[in-house]
Amino acid sequence: MKTIYRVAVLCFSFIAPSKLVFPQTTPQAAASPATQTAASAADDRRPHFSLNDYLNEVLRSNLDLSVQRATIALSQAAVTSAAVTPDWSVDIGFPTVDLSGQGNPINFSTGLNVPIELGGKRGHRVRAAKADLATTNSDYEDAVRQLRATATDAFIDALSARNILQSKNKSLSQFDRIVSVNEERTRVGDIGEIELVQSRLERDQFKADVITAQADVLSADLALGQQLGKTERLTSQLPVPEGTLEVPIRTFDVDQLVAGALERRPDVISKQRAIKAADLRIELANVNLIPDLSVGGSYSHTAAGTGGFVQPADNTLGASLSVNLPFSRWKNKGEVETARATRTQTELQLRAVQLQAEREVREAYSRYQAAVQRLQLYRGGMLKDADRVLEARLYAYQRGGATLLEVIDAQRTSAEVYLAYSQALADHAHALIALELSAAMWDVSF
Repeated sequence: MKTIYRVAVLCFSFIAPSKLVFPQTTPQAAASPATQTAASAADDRRPHFSLNDYLNEVLRSNLDLSVQRATIALSQAAVTSAAVTPDWSVDIGFPTVDLSGQGNPINFSTGLNVPIELGGKRGHRVRAAKADLATTNSDYEDAVRQLRATATDAFIDALSARNILQSKNKSLSQFDRIVSVNEERTRVGDIGEIELVQSRLERDQFKADVITAQADVLSADLALGQQLGKTERLTSQLPVPEGTLEVPIRTFDVDQLVAGALERRPDVISKQRAIKAADLRIELANVNLIPDLSVGGSYSHTAAGTGGFVQPADNTLGASLSVNLPFSRWKNKGEVETARATRTQTELQLRAVQLQAEREVREAYSRYQAAVQRLQLYRGGMLKDADRVLEARLYAYQRGGATLLEVIDAQRTSAEVYLAYSQALADHAHALIALELSAAMWDVSF
């Protein structure tokens, strides 16, 4: 009777805490004390980031985005170069010296040559370069859009990895209790050794899963650190994400999302600006066919001659006007044809980008709807059902109405359900980011 009482007490102590709770904001809540202490101490030494703080630092420090900013500087330099006018030139004729001694007069000359661009070429160049700069700015804004989504996906993965580790630690804790109960039951002869070995085997398998999950957390954190563009962010300053994936379900109108994407997406705007730039390049190519002038002035001085070259000193001023005749360019208008072909190409690219944007929005919307339905399936009762089945099996096992394999199977099913729920939370968050990325909107937080 005493032995039965001890086994019943142990089983009751095992069953009492079996109602599972799955918080999202305390990643190590279910870990064993030693694991929890070590993990918490490691995380406490590292900087913690909310999503907004993390994204702000990514946009400041990311190396790929810094490279993209350099292209803006190059386009700005092109505007400066476009404003440059042709340089004036000065001709200096050095004095001649009569080496024969026959009295040939010494003379020298100097001249100034000023090229003049006609047709407003400089203004057209500047406007075309500024249009290219506007296109580059749109490309940069699109890079920011893409990077923000990529960094947020990494943030979600880091939160999800912690949720999965928490869930696996919870399952490991449950199996530890099963092993403890079976050790006592084996000691008093209530069950055979094979049941104890089976429970230990299942427990050790979950230990291996926990080790893998711990490595996944570190890998996800390293992906976070890489986006920050600094070596220390991969070592002592490895970031720790703070947030929850338990975000509200959103509702959207897909047609409004499509209309907003076509109006706001930087890649669409970039192609629209590229068409304007192409039009300006066509105008520039046409005005480049206008001949330019070159105005020159000269001064020459001839000293008095002697001997056979007797003559008075002479000072002469002269002027010249020259016009270049671009016959070859008039006949072969390669620059104009290239500009027009570029314009046609850019129109096609705009239509392709608009079509791609609409497809991406509709596809992301469909995937988000599927992620919502899957998440609601778990929230609608699957988690509770998994808990009820596990509690029932444990209760029956306490009274001899269920086998150890049935308890292990129920525990494994419960663990799989909660792991799937963690994945469903992450999939919902990723789908939301993909939808907002495709629609060029941003109002998320975790």
